[in-house]
Amino acid sequence: MPKFDRWTLLFSLNSFVAAMLALWIGFAVGLPRPYWAMTTAYIVSQPLAGAVRSKALYRVLGTVLGGAAAVAMVPNLVNAPVLLCLALALWVGACLTISLLDRTPRSYVLMLAGYTAAIIGFPAVSQPGAIFDLAVWRVVEIGLGIICATLVHSLVFPRPVGTVLRARLGAWLGEADRWALDVLKGADEQAFARDRQHLAAAASEIQMLATHLPFDTTRLRETTGVVRALHERLLILIPLLSGLADRMLALKDVQDPAARRALDAVIAWIEAGADRGPGLELIDHLKAEAATRRGGDWNALLVESLLVRLAETVQALGEGHALMTRLANPDAPLSPNLAAATANAARRRMHSDLPLALLSGAAAAIAVLLSCGIWIVSGWGDGASAPVMAAVFCCFFAAMDDPVPAIRSFGIFTLVSLPLSALYMFAVLPAIDGYPLLVLTLAPPLLFIGLFIPNPKTMGAALATLMGFCNALALQETFSADFASFLNVNLGQFVGLGAAIFVTAAMRSMSIDAGARRLLSRTWKNLARLARSSRAPEPAAFAAALVDRLGLLTPKLAAVGPRHDLVGVDVLRDLRVGMNLVTVQTARGDLSGPARASLDAVLDGVGDHYAALSAGRRAPPHAELLAKVDQALSRLGETAFVPNGALGGVTGLVGLRRNLFPDAPAFNPEPAA
Repeated sequence: MPKFDRWTLLFSLNSFVAAMLALWIGFAVGLPRPYWAMTTAYIVSQPLAGAVRSKALYRVLGTVLGGAAAVAMVPNLVNAPVLLCLALALWVGACLTISLLDRTPRSYVLMLAGYTAAIIGFPAVSQPGAIFDLAVWRVVEIGLGIICATLVHSLVFPRPVGTVLRARLGAWLGEADRWALDVLKGADEQAFARDRQHLAAAASEIQMLATHLPFDTTRLRETTGVVRALHERLLILIPLLSGLADRMLALKDVQDPAARRALDAVIAWIEAGADRGPGLELIDHLKAEAATRRGGDWNALLVESLLVRLAETVQALGEGHALMTRLANPDAPLSPNLAAATANAARRRMHSDLPLALLSGAAAAIAVLLSCGIWIVSGWGDGASAPVMAAVFCCFFAAMDDPVPAIRSFGIFTLVSLPLSALYMFAVLPAIDGYPLLVLTLAPPLLFIGLFIPNPKTMGAALATLMGFCNALALQETFSADFASFLNVNLGQFVGLGAAIFVTAAMRSMSIDAGARRLLSRTWKNLARLARSSRAPEPAAFAAALVDRLGLLTPKLAAVGPRHDLVGVDVLRDLRVGMNLVTVQTARGDLSGPARASLDAVLDGVGDHYAALSAGRRAPPHAELLAKVDQALSRLGETAFVPNGALGGVTGLVGLRRNLFPDAPAFNPEPAA
């Protein structure tokens, strides 16, 4: 059951008002299909006002683009039905492929352009001369629904994106503080797992919320650069805190007095509020203390690496709190470095999979062609709805590992809505007269179904039921109930549903473990490419890509079951390895001679290791790579080196050794030849 809180009730009421306003205007101006405006108002409605506006803009653009494509194809190919079907199917597949490469709300433009061309084009085959008018009416009807939804959700007690985003960022920063304290105080592994899962799961959610921020009306819209800079710091904190926990585990109870004092100082600083000013002094102290540990044994190297990670953690947390203060008070001052960071903060790329996107596009195109074949061969007059719904179903759920259960569920809830639609069409609506009575009779089911839309777990079922109900009624200015037409049109939906399920199951569906393996393979390929690169990437950009993938992988690995061979995979370890590689790559520029040659040998070995894993081959012997890492540590342990490069190189190599070889014996430094 839905949660009957203030925002859920208000959302359902606002959505209903927007839909009824769109329907009334559609009746008043004589639109051919005013129910499309009503349905669109529900589809565009979102719990957050900024999300409604961004979705509205993208839907208008997608509708116009899809309508233009239909106008270009139908008149020129109507005399060659096979070519027309092929052209529309390829358009749907191409638009879907491109949209899947961008997981932000912008992808809605091309996805909608794909199936909008099908919605306009296939029914227009019987009247190609009217295609331009049909496309214009379609754009007007959808535009009307969009305008009504945007106005109502923006004017009637709007829920701003900025308020929700600021609260989510504050909670995330608080969770980062708690994770850091758990690590530094030696909490158990269960607490670590809980903290890092919360942070990783929230990373992509916050990035998605931030994409709606430019459409918000709060003052936070002016601080988009601050939000992105804060997001970067929080992304960096995930591998930093994970690496810090790894070093604490390796050292167990830290006996070194200076290191113990450093840990206590950082704990006290975080508990005092992680203020940026004292944090800068603490960073200088930690780096100076780390510089005194060079050239020692394995424990000394671990302590050095621990101190460096502490300094980096203090910097990221301090900058995060300073940026959070700026969000709470846009007039609060920022240091010159942070001000420059907010000005240059970029929107980070999210994970994309071109081969899978191409396969999804091909499956959509083939499902549309299969539905067209059934329509043409059978000579079915109302069969145009079959390829239309095949396109819609394939596009809606293409981002899932296995879209078939979701498509089937959508079809089931659409089927559930039909008896209610039939009851209204043949028993309720003939007994009423006038628009006010129509609104009163539609209110109970629409208001009740609307309560389920804000909940992500029930949104799909609610929208399927609502869309099935509204489209089956096909409300127009003049009411007519034709049972044969009602059955014919709705039967076409399920033919398209069957085609979408059949083709998707044959071509596109993959199990959860196959999806996890695919993501792991992409991660390992990226690590191999990074190890062999001639220069280090920007840390925040690299962390953003891996953390996004981590957020996708974590639920998959949790769902494969306790006996699956993927259970032992530690995605966070790969993230730590990646950040250590960035550190080592950065250090190479400050080194020369034997020290740089030894780092190059390590990077080549790590690249071979992950290239083999990504290709499903046996990795090269660990003993060889371990020897290269130890030799590089020995080289950097000598006194003749550039300080900054050696410090970064030691930190990165210690991290690589701990993560790639957790059970290896302690490092014993050997004199360089």
